[in-house]
Amino acid sequence: MEIFSIQTEKRVLGGIINHQEVFPDLDIFLTPEHFFNEVHSTIYMVIKSCLSEGDKIDKIVLANKIKDIGVSFKDDIDIFDYIEDLSFTQVTEKGTIENAETLHQIRMRRDLKQVLKGCINDLETPKERTFDDIVSTLDGSLNSEISKYGFDNEPEDLFDDLEEVTETSGNDPDEDTGFLTPYSEFNRLYGGLRPGNLYAIAARPGQGKTTFLSYLGLHTHISNPSKPKVLYLDTEMSKKELQMRILASLSGVPVWHIETGNWRKDPMKVKSIRETWPKIKDFSMDHYRVGDKTVEQIISFIRRWYYKNVKRGEPALVIYDYLKLTGESITKNWAEYQAIGEKVSKLKKISEELNCVVFTAVQLNRTGENSRAGSVDDSSAIAQSDRLQWFASFVAIFRRKWPEEIAADNVYHPNGQLAIDFGTHKLIPLKTRFQGKDAAGHHDLLLRNINGNQRWVSNFLNFSVDNFTVREHGSLENIIEHENAQHEIDDQAENDGQLEI
Repeated sequence: MEIFSIQTEKRVLGGIINHQEVFPDLDIFLTPEHFFNEVHSTIYMVIKSCLSEGDKIDKIVLANKIKDIGVSFKDDIDIFDYIEDLSFTQVTEKGTIENAETLHQIRMRRDLKQVLKGCINDLETPKERTFDDIVSTLDGSLNSEISKYGFDNEPEDLFDDLEEVTETSGNDPDEDTGFLTPYSEFNRLYGGLRPGNLYAIAARPGQGKTTFLSYLGLHTHISNPSKPKVLYLDTEMSKKELQMRILASLSGVPVWHIETGNWRKDPMKVKSIRETWPKIKDFSMDHYRVGDKTVEQIISFIRRWYYKNVKRGEPALVIYDYLKLTGESITKNWAEYQAIGEKVSKLKKISEELNCVVFTAVQLNRTGENSRAGSVDDSSAIAQSDRLQWFASFVAIFRRKWPEEIAADNVYHPNGQLAIDFGTHKLIPLKTRFQGKDAAGHHDLLLRNINGNQRWVSNFLNFSVDNFTVREHGSLENIIEHENAQHEIDDQAENDGQLEI
């Protein structure tokens, strides 16, 4: 059974003929393909051509233009009489727009039916395809078609509702505009993690990016009263490997003792492990291996997970560890960087579609891997940096500090013991769209005294990574504040030792 409405089509055409001023409102979404009837499709095509060029039309002009085209219809139709009948259609301007919208919906139903027919054919036709391949194809086809539904928006006055929006937000102020992370300084500078956005860190192998992502995912879930759902997409580790790491982080017991079962031999470790069990009863984080999945399969899975586990419209957190080629094939016409770039753009798109935070990691390129003392702490050190800079709302380098950096940042007693800990790792923001409640210097250059020389240095956050726990130790601002305070103390002590004459 075909899906169409001849009466609706006539109302739209008659409405346009009698109310040509409504055409711009319809032109943004209505096409000749919306009309199932061949005659109606031709009439609208000519109307669109005339009005788009600024010409006025009447019944006679319209009929003559259609006749001049030389279109022959299946039925013996007198185009002059047909258009005359359409002109007598009783429909208002508002009614014309409403019928056009109805026609748009009918067209979407018709197109969706065709897509479903193709899906049925895919299911019934024997092919060398996995079930995941089939589901991904069906999901992609359906969502691609459904995404067409709706109408283009008109430009909006930026100041139209500014007062109302601002006053409303002031009625119920929040400390942060996104998910709280376990890192207070990160929240202060960037306002947490904002749904609908893509976040990315770049790191060398073995620098702790997986530890950072898993800790961030779990503790963002824990830190927020709403306990947002978290999906961990893993390209390398098994569920058990990640379980062991998370338990080590929560309990403080070294992972080797957990993996081997040797924790049972130490009463203190037994106590630490068993004190963890009551805590995790309220925790939730889903894990899924995607090491052999294409980006289409990954996006399809994210969508299915969201609609199954998250209330529609509610935000969620997706951790993707990490951004690399998985099931994609590289051809002569499709380079690796293009395939990775495609992943970046699709991850951004799904974050917007589902109102999710997507947080991922990428590898530093060889230049970044071989850099020393922050000499290449910029976007040039990141593989696929162009796509990340375009689509990600936040991009940062995460790396272990060099020994000289640790010596400069941390404060030690004369006996060599650590007095003030500013961490072993740094997170260097390269791009951010957001500011938190106190964002002064959030990614700006800061003046720092290094070995007696004043130098401008990019701001960074300090972290330490130990036993799969990632702790924050403030920002470079905090280091500089301490250094300045120490200089004042030293100067005062020097002056106190001098006699005034």
